[in-house]
Amino acid sequence: MKQIDRSTLSVVSPELAGRMKDFNLRMAMQHAGYPDPATGYPPMAEDWGRFPQAKATRSKVYYGNETYAYNHHQTLARFADRFVVSWSSGFKHEDHPGQHVRYATSTDGLHWETDRVLVPPEPDSGTVLNNVGMVVVGSTLYALVGVCNTRGNRQLGMCSMEAERISLDVYATQDLERWERRGTVANGVYLFEGPRRTAEGRLMCAGCAINDWGQGIVVQWDEGSAPDSEPRIIKLPKAEPLEPIQCTWQQTADGSIYLFLRDGDFSCRLGLSFSEDGGSTWSKPLMTDFPNTCSRMYAGQLTDGQYYLAGNNYRRLLDRRTLLVAVSGDGTEYDSMYTIVTGSPTRRIEGKHKEDGYHYPNGLADGDNLLVTYSYNKEDIEVAIVDTRSLSRSNSAADPNRGSGFDERY
Repeated sequence: MKQIDRSTLSVVSPELAGRMKDFNLRMAMQHAGYPDPATGYPPMAEDWGRFPQAKATRSKVYYGNETYAYNHHQTLARFADRFVVSWSSGFKHEDHPGQHVRYATSTDGLHWETDRVLVPPEPDSGTVLNNVGMVVVGSTLYALVGVCNTRGNRQLGMCSMEAERISLDVYATQDLERWERRGTVANGVYLFEGPRRTAEGRLMCAGCAINDWGQGIVVQWDEGSAPDSEPRIIKLPKAEPLEPIQCTWQQTADGSIYLFLRDGDFSCRLGLSFSEDGGSTWSKPLMTDFPNTCSRMYAGQLTDGQYYLAGNNYRRLLDRRTLLVAVSGDGTEYDSMYTIVTGSPTRRIEGKHKEDGYHYPNGLADGDNLLVTYSYNKEDIEVAIVDTRSLSRSNSAADPNRGSGFDERY
């Protein structure tokens, strides 16, 4: 990682930056109606402007229907011998009264049991529930849920929730059958990622303050604590015009924690703040050269020690029709990238803030696999199981089909 100027950090290698530029150019040409560059004039190599396909198998966790047509905010966990996916599920629109939390389990990540309700809907109360995420502590799986009291606002949507009151509730299970509400642990925090352990043993996740939109926050529990206890809320230094609204993090071998920030100011780039004291204090956020379509992303570490950043990693505002994973050897510079899933999906049922594409990835490393869950058109919930042995950083410009072919198991 290096500083480009006083306000920008570079986290992308020159070679990958060039391929990102080609990808954006190819996409722009296609949307502008140009012929395929491989057959155009002058003709380009078939794989020009593409990222190679990772070896991946895609499965359907939940298929949206007329009753629950909005499904989004999905997260992954492994509990005992099962994979667990939880998500927000609504009747039609995003963040409208009656939205609640559902979950499904699987022994292999490919075949999913019938979904269940984690926290039931309360449409008459005007309450909106957001799935935040899950974490395992000992023999207990904890689920964090954002609870918004709409105060009778029947037109609530994602962009108006900042005016409402949101609390963070915690539920717990030891058998994936019965969930016990453990109470409210925080107020005013807007989160879409469950806590993970830092090297220092603290549980940590991050997001923004709902009543101070664009104020990035870190939520942290002390070593040995469970998320049903009250956490510390740490504010990031402000750095206008960058507006952190959703955050994800990774910790490198030297103990530094890098917090990537989705920019609500529509820059189509990620911001970054870092901590060198286990997350107690944070640097002033700076813009990076890592592209993002203004969507949530997910950072983590593979079992083999490599770091990854999954998301809509390109600069086309609000376009989410390609989901990519970038890979780094040390977590400070990304030098290769692969396609997880791409296409031209179309939603079946219209709804407020429903968009076509592959949204809000959440990852889980498991041996030689990386499981990535995402919403499909904010309508269905899917999981792609990526064979991480296909993510070779030595040659990300290789044959775009070398990864597998892509396998769908519905």
